[in-house]
Amino acid sequence: MVKMGTITIHVPAGIDPRIARGFAKLVEERLRELAELNNILKNSTLTNEDIEEIAKDIGARRRAFFERKNSG
Repeated sequence: MVKMGTITIHVPAGIDPRIARGFAKLVEERLRELAELNNILKNSTLTNEDIEEIAKDIGARRRAFFERKNSG
């Protein structure tokens, strides 16, 4: 188990503690990024639909990047 503020991540028994800490760090970084993005978008005129489309586009680009990276 790794505690991050008010979030607790339960890690299955047998998982290397270094991997658990790495996972916790990754989650913490993502949450920090989301909080920063939320702050940036606070006064934005973008609609939820606009943001949803942007998120889909980013996801598609990331998937394509990793597919290219993993294919050779």
